[in-house]
Order: sequence, then C-alpha cells, then structure tokens
Amino acid sequence: MEPYQIRDLAEMIILSGTFLASLFMITRVFISRRTRLGKDDLKQLIESVNGLRESVDGMRLDVGDITERLDFTERVLARMAENKKLGRGQPPEAG
Repeated sequence: MEPYQIRDLAEMIILSGTFLASLFMITRVFISRRTRLGKDDLKQLIESVNGLRESVDGMRLDVGDITERLDFTERVLARMAENKKLGRGQPPEAG
C-alpha cells in the first residue's frame, strides 16, 4: 500500500469515527431531554382513561334508552295517524 493510500484511509477512518461519535452524542442528548412518564403520571393517565370508559359506557346506556323512547314515540304517532285515516281519531260526540 502506498503512503498516500494509508493517509487517505486514516483520514476516512478519522472522519467516519468523528461522525459516528457526534451522531451518538446528539442522539444521547435528544433521548435524555425527552420527557418521560413517571409512575404517578402513568397512574393518573390510567385513571383518566378508566373514567372516560365509564363515561362512554354511561352514554351508551343513555343512547339505548333514547332509542327505545324514540321507537315507542314513532309507533304511537304511526298508530295515531292510522286511526285518523280510518276516522277513529275523533272522540265520540256527546249527544
């Protein structure tokens, strides 16, 4: 190997090593500055999620009740409209 090839190879190794070391340091700083969830934060987050689940379950029950009432109201209104068409919608006249 010629001396200039050894010099070029050494320069390439030094530059690559410097680049990798810099990348490693930047990555470590980035990771260390990232916010991490502590045990208390995680516990609070779990409680919040459980509270939201309970709220959603309650809303599902409410929507079910509202749907049943809507169905009943539609049936009553349809029956009233049908009775009106048949002429039975008028109360008998007192005579």
